[in-house]
Amino acid sequence: MKVVFLFFVTTGCLCLSSSLSVDTYLTSRDKDQLKNVLLTGLESENLSDVFYAVSGLQQLNQQIPDVQAVCNKLVKYVGKAKSLSLDSVYFSTSAWKTIATCTGKLVVDESVQEIYAMLEKKDIRDVHMSDLYFGVSILSNLNLKPKDITKLINIIKRKMKPDDTITDFGYSIHLLASLGPDGRFAFNRLSDAIMQVDQVDRKFLQFEGGLSVTALVLTGVYKFCDAVQCNTSFPIQNDQALMFSNYLLSRKSVQTPKGAYFLLNALKTLSNNKYHLPIAATLVKPMGDLDDTQKILSVRFTNLLGEPLPTSLSVGVESAMLNNKVVMSKNKFKSTADKTVYELEFNEPDLSIGIYSIVISATPLEKVKIPLLGNTAIPLEVKVSASSVNIVDFKVGTTDNDQQTGPSLQTLKYGEKLSTKLKADHMQRIIVRFAIKDHQVKKHVQVHQAFVRFTNTKTGSQSVFVAELDSQNNYKLDMDLGVKSVSFKHASGLYSMDLIIGDSLLKKPIVWHFSDIKLKFSEVESDVSESFADFYKPKKLISHTFREPEPRPPHIVSLLFTILSLAPLLVLFVLWARLGVNIKNFPFNLSAIGFHSALASIFILFGMFWVYLDMFITLKYLFLLGISTFLFGNRLLSYIARRRNK
Repeated sequence: MKVVFLFFVTTGCLCLSSSLSVDTYLTSRDKDQLKNVLLTGLESENLSDVFYAVSGLQQLNQQIPDVQAVCNKLVKYVGKAKSLSLDSVYFSTSAWKTIATCTGKLVVDESVQEIYAMLEKKDIRDVHMSDLYFGVSILSNLNLKPKDITKLINIIKRKMKPDDTITDFGYSIHLLASLGPDGRFAFNRLSDAIMQVDQVDRKFLQFEGGLSVTALVLTGVYKFCDAVQCNTSFPIQNDQALMFSNYLLSRKSVQTPKGAYFLLNALKTLSNNKYHLPIAATLVKPMGDLDDTQKILSVRFTNLLGEPLPTSLSVGVESAMLNNKVVMSKNKFKSTADKTVYELEFNEPDLSIGIYSIVISATPLEKVKIPLLGNTAIPLEVKVSASSVNIVDFKVGTTDNDQQTGPSLQTLKYGEKLSTKLKADHMQRIIVRFAIKDHQVKKHVQVHQAFVRFTNTKTGSQSVFVAELDSQNNYKLDMDLGVKSVSFKHASGLYSMDLIIGDSLLKKPIVWHFSDIKLKFSEVESDVSESFADFYKPKKLISHTFREPEPRPPHIVSLLFTILSLAPLLVLFVLWARLGVNIKNFPFNLSAIGFHSALASIFILFGMFWVYLDMFITLKYLFLLGISTFLFGNRLLSYIARRRNK
């Protein structure tokens, strides 16, 4: 089953390898953010956070502020603790070793003796793989070694099981890496562990447990292969390395020292190994940020840490498509003074504005020992915006609804304004026609937003109408003023007319005030009570009024009803007084007294529920009283039955 699963995973990854790439890297801003996260760990009282902060800052090549204060914290914590767990000793000694300039001494002699005793145990059922890893690492931090390597390897062999968790596997592979070639016996376990990886969106690979577990296993595999010389049999395929890279970089906004440490450790391992080098190809500006006058496309090639690659590249365009048509291929990028940036002159004469789907490839110019990953079939989305567009064939005018006479349209050039005011009433139509063309190639352009706005010059109220596209790629607004009078609130007066053009491919939207028009509506509903500014003022607060309660009956009626309700009880007491109460047969034993007491308590509880108890408290007490009533009642009935049988 594992072989079949591995076959499908490998086959699926190979099919995806042609389109896998890394489109981001650890930028300077990301590193500053991680630095701030790590600095918070130095102030923590948790030894693990201190270790993660110290090691993470070292990986960022940052100095540790007030080093001796950190050293004193380690000494103080280790000294005041009566007994330290192995992980605490590991974090403290590892931080001490990483700093390397601490004065003083960590007193961990007892822990060292416990480690040696653990490694000599015959019964290792209570020894976890993490304990072995922490213990051997502590000895290494103190420049000590296990007394018997062979015995340690035998312990590891006994502890490693096929059903181990992936975290235990991570600890074991790190532990074996520290033992050198002697740990090669576990090589076959690597493929079993990698089969446990989860694939997300056909782009990311991660292990269950998230960032820390993924980084633990990933760095362990690389260290293990360095120790046992995997060479050509490296277990992580190239496409898997790219998907691990994508996952790690998707987590670069971590907010804990632990997450920052594991992220940096894994990215550094992927960027500095002898098996492969994943590269990141990113656009210098978002989506290229090109326009119709400046078409220099800049692409940056770095490793995952944002560092320059060890070789220069030959970068070329495999294809560039716009609207599913190939518009460019085989074009070459040029190198720049910045060794990480390559530029392409995106100025073919037939290229218009739009979003281009580009596929590029980068090949090393020099012979490299470590193969590059993610350097072929790199997909990019590049947007070429328009700095401006031409509004042509612009006409505006009015016509009668009966269409007996043709529309009287006036022609305008973009930027101009009609010298005379237009006039229209509710029996007429307003017509606006225009076309939009690319400023450079003179082709018709379709935009997302084309509006004509009417603004009342007195009140500031606005009415906006959409100019629709016809089959000839021209825009037209043909508005029946009588039908649309509601949109104007039947407010006659002088209005300004503006053309608004907006699109994601326009650098700046167009707002063109092309005319003023005097509108006259019917007098039926021509009441305008509020201005444009008043419309957006806070409205009057709505206060809800509940329905008035029904009037209560007079006090005497309520009192009479209460007396009538208690009358049967009064009659009962009167009859008892006249006839007498026979209590001779009442058994004065525990079951009888308990039953009647419990029953009376239930009635009292109901009364208390009526007065002030809530339902939940009442049910809780009723449950307890019900049990006692049932038990006492059962014994009482049994007693009565036995007495009758005698």
